[in-house]
Amino acid sequence: MDTLLKKDLEQIDEILEGAKATSLSYLDHLNEAVPNIGVSNMSKQTWNIKAGIGAKKALDLFKSHYAPYISATAGPNFYGYVTGGSTPAALLGDWLTSAYDQVSSVTPITAKHESDTIALYRELFGLPTDFFGSFVTGGTTSNMVNLAGARQWVYQQLGWDGSKNGLDTSSGTLKVFAATPHSSTYKSLSILGIGRDNLELVQRLPNREAIDVSDLEKRLSVNPEKPSIVVASAGTVNTGDFDDFLALGKLKEKYNFWLHIDGAFGGFASVADDYKYLVSGWESADSIAIDAHKWLNVPYDAAFQFTKHPGLQRQVFQNGNVPYLEGDGATQDFMNYVPENSRRWRSLPAWFTLLAYGKEGYAEIVGRNCHLASELGHRIKDHEQLDLLGEVRLNIVCFAAKIDSGIDTKVLLEHINATNKVFLTPTVYKDRFAIRVAVSNWRTGQKEIDNLYQIIASVTQSLSK
Repeated sequence: MDTLLKKDLEQIDEILEGAKATSLSYLDHLNEAVPNIGVSNMSKQTWNIKAGIGAKKALDLFKSHYAPYISATAGPNFYGYVTGGSTPAALLGDWLTSAYDQVSSVTPITAKHESDTIALYRELFGLPTDFFGSFVTGGTTSNMVNLAGARQWVYQQLGWDGSKNGLDTSSGTLKVFAATPHSSTYKSLSILGIGRDNLELVQRLPNREAIDVSDLEKRLSVNPEKPSIVVASAGTVNTGDFDDFLALGKLKEKYNFWLHIDGAFGGFASVADDYKYLVSGWESADSIAIDAHKWLNVPYDAAFQFTKHPGLQRQVFQNGNVPYLEGDGATQDFMNYVPENSRRWRSLPAWFTLLAYGKEGYAEIVGRNCHLASELGHRIKDHEQLDLLGEVRLNIVCFAAKIDSGIDTKVLLEHINATNKVFLTPTVYKDRFAIRVAVSNWRTGQKEIDNLYQIIASVTQSLSK
């Protein structure tokens, strides 16, 4: 054994204590840390990798060169995108995941644990037991996996096995309908060979980002028997809007389409009594995507993928003609249902955090975040120089400087982020540059939202002079 490896093995407890101390120094100051740090001023470093230096010295180099530039994306003042942190229990589970270093394809316990954990989250989300589920890397992969199943279903309806024979060009375009799809839907369609341009945008409801179901029906009625795919939203990116799943479920009784719901963050509305009405009827979907590293607040990366058609999914992702990858039948061979053969034990952090805090704990997080977002929205709406651009239905606040204020919204955002106290991200809403606040961190409370509004108001005032 290499001398340095042998030494590190003998000092593994000291090495892990160093990792613990480094982690705590970050976590202890997370509330005050700069939410987003650039690297333009970072010094150039050349690393000599010919001879090793051991884990302790490597940690020292990391702390001196890279650690100062780590952003507080896991903290309560990072409102960009939809980003959660890591609950204490989730962090515990993730540390154990690395320590155990299990591979689900060769260790039955990980598959058993994943099955058990999926069942718990199916219960948490109020989904019926006919939904099969698995863990994947994130919302993009979840959408892609589910849409791969949808593609297989469409081809099956047309008498074609896409998993064996490839894309069927003889039956015409595979049509996908949506009103306000996430960018990952377009990416998934590109990966799957369906094509970005084959997503047909339906009309939205007035002043909403939700599907106009009557317009969708008009489009479906052009060829009612031809199978298609409808991608619905449980929480749009800009305003957190929801499609009408009850109406879409009724439409499924008349027309031949696969209903996929992108519930990356909005799926968690189901756990809070005041907001679960937003997902009423989503059990009629054929597939659902929900992120775990957003509102569940587990470490990156993790997401749930649910489908009512696991057989079709297996047709797409099974490992063919390789006996040692077929599974033994005793446990769920998840590698034959998702893209990765080698898979991290993603269910462990998710299991720990749900067992630790329960449905009541997550209902409190979701309810608190939504209440704070609503409060911020009201305060922005009442500000004489700011426009609230969409109703706050969940945890997203979308706003801009009033057109007649003389303030450039892009400059407003730059100055807000330049305070290094909060971090917000831009968007475009109805062809208008806008600022977006996403409240999804388990640490975010009244103090943080008060501070955020004061910064927004102060910067707005300074730019109006």
